[in-house]
Amino acid sequence: MKKQNWLLFIKIGLICLFITSLLNCGYSFAPRGEYIDKRIQKVYIESFRNKTAQAYLENYVRTAFINQFIQFSRLKVVESVESADATIKGTILNISTAPLAYGANTLVTQERATMALELTFQEKESGKTIWSSKSITGTVDYTLEDDINLLPVDRKYAFIKLSDDLAEKAFNLMMAGF
Repeated sequence: MKKQNWLLFIKIGLICLFITSLLNCGYSFAPRGEYIDKRIQKVYIESFRNKTAQAYLENYVRTAFINQFIQFSRLKVVESVESADATIKGTILNISTAPLAYGANTLVTQERATMALELTFQEKESGKTIWSSKSITGTVDYTLEDDINLLPVDRKYAFIKLSDDLAEKAFNLMMAGF
């Protein structure tokens, strides 16, 4: 009987040791702005400056940033700079497209779009920069329809996807303090 108790005790000890090692393995949830001063509760996302020839791109990027903050942040997005504790300012530095694949008729069937942004997250009252980056880049590959008249539509959806991806990337870097 004593031997069975001893074996049970060893099994329970090994299970506890295994569970403890799993809990301490280094995995954790991604940071969500814990380093940002708790007094900062509201953020205003300014209209992005667009240094490219692509119309409406600044709207896609700003909307993507607003969506990121609404979904994943303890910070509330406000509609006026006056009611904000901090602001996000950005510039779209460039956007380019390049062919990736050609069809039998030598028309492009796939393209890659690349965009670069400059961003600053700044405390409104003191003007202190909380986070900034001179160049955040992202790419998206997309398929073009056979109808060449649909090229602007295909690119628009690709630019929206690219804006979403870049906003997510920048948001994660911003909230992690990198």
